[in-house]
Amino acid sequence: MALSLSLSKEIKVGLLALVAGVILYFGFQYLKGTDLMAVQREYHAVYNNVSGLKKSNPVKINGVQVGKVANLTLISGNRVVVTFDIERQYRLNDSTRAIFASASALGDKEIQLIVGNGTRLLTEGDTLIGRTEPGMLDIVAEQAKPIVRDLDTMLVNINTLVKQMQKLSQPLGGTLQNLQSTSGKLDNILAQNQAAIRGIANNLNSMSAALNDPQTGVKPLMAKLNAAGDTLSQMQLAETVQKANASIANINKLLGDINQGQGSLGKLAKNDSLYNNLNRFSANLDSLMVDFRQRPKRYVHFSVFGRKDKEKKK
Repeated sequence: MALSLSLSKEIKVGLLALVAGVILYFGFQYLKGTDLMAVQREYHAVYNNVSGLKKSNPVKINGVQVGKVANLTLISGNRVVVTFDIERQYRLNDSTRAIFASASALGDKEIQLIVGNGTRLLTEGDTLIGRTEPGMLDIVAEQAKPIVRDLDTMLVNINTLVKQMQKLSQPLGGTLQNLQSTSGKLDNILAQNQAAIRGIANNLNSMSAALNDPQTGVKPLMAKLNAAGDTLSQMQLAETVQKANASIANINKLLGDINQGQGSLGKLAKNDSLYNNLNRFSANLDSLMVDFRQRPKRYVHFSVFGRKDKEKKK
């Protein structure tokens, strides 16, 4: 009786442990997002690389989760078969593509199903068309390729320039040595002629001092030249004014003589006889011209047959 009671207790403990394990398993599956009551179909897709993809990652259609990744299997050729479960209410056809893509910028991965207009519905266990969508790093790498090429070209040009500079370094070194030698020779020449250079500098200083001297320098000489020029200008101006005054006096004397009737111009201006004579001459000339027009034969004798006229008169 006692043995049966002890066995019954062990059975109770074992049953309790089994129930706890079942509850723990289903609770874990529930926390993973598995619908325990849903009926699912299993499909496959083959990829070259599924880095970042894990079991239980979502499988979506147009952004809606319709299943999850069930298993990852490496096959020959280092290719990967991805097995995923899809709820039975979603039917896939032969044009459906399984895209391995990034779920977020943080690197999470998922399978995106693109369902086309297929002609045949897939059955459970069929293999879908697998494609890999380029990730953010792949896009950045693709866009960085031209920059990398430009950098490579720049490095090649820099290397070429450095080699050319190395080739030019020897001639430049020789030129610098020549400049140093020339500089040394100039220093020697200056050292040898230092006394003469010092004498030339002293002479220039003496000349400058003489030119700046207030008694015999340039300023007194210029003042004297200015004074002489002013005197000469004043003498020429006085002579010109004197001549102009003499000319004006002669003109005034001539005008006075004319007003007084002296001289030929004065007589012409004051005496009316010349004017009267000219009027009479003009009148006589007019009379002569009128008589000439009226009786031209008095003044001009012209005949083609002059000899016969004379004989008839005889």
